[in-house]
Amino acid sequence: MIGILVTSKIEWEQVLKLYNINEINLEKYPYGEYYKGNLFNKEIVFFRSNSRKVYSSGAVQYMIDKFELEKLIFIGTCVMVDDLDYGDIIIPDEVVEYDLTIREIQPLISENMIIKLSPVNIDEDYVIGMIGTSDKALVLWKDYLKLKEETNICASDLESAAVAKICKINNVKCVIIKGVTDKPIKGEDGHDEQVEVFEENVPKVMKNILENYLTEVL
Repeated sequence: MIGILVTSKIEWEQVLKLYNINEINLEKYPYGEYYKGNLFNKEIVFFRSNSRKVYSSGAVQYMIDKFELEKLIFIGTCVMVDDLDYGDIIIPDEVVEYDLTIREIQPLISENMIIKLSPVNIDEDYVIGMIGTSDKALVLWKDYLKLKEETNICASDLESAAVAKICKINNVKCVIIKGVTDKPIKGEDGHDEQVEVFEENVPKVMKNILENYLTEVL
């Protein structure tokens, strides 16, 4: 069986809408809810967990154990770090946690913290690069500049590296597909503006991933 993970509520709502999944058909589990069915003649389980590393890690391990997943596809949104455009799709070949070091005396990332992912072969356009994961959302301008100047991370999210780590431990293939929805904006009102941009772009990004990318990696 193939597991398809979504984290934020707004992303999950787009999955239910685009696949016409009624909430009465959802099953509850300790980390959220899931829908088990078939997609393009393959057994799949769409499941949602709460955001950030602890919840997503627990959810992935739970689903691996419950359904003996052979592959995990993590879809959703991310914050740009590199010079990308809103709507760009990233299928990373590397993921890393960048909130584990003491920033004042250590580099943000080191080689032994990087998890490499198997390449995919699809016809759609996408960016290949490193996604960085932190429990703190990337909203501060100073954090954005630090990542941009000191790392080769192209985008940031809250779960990818943790999800990939659990898959690696369990020898489950992991594919991550993320769409760029927003970036930190300098100024006092930067965070509010970033949230507005995020909410505007989520439906477009999720529709693109679900209609054009997900089928290619199943």
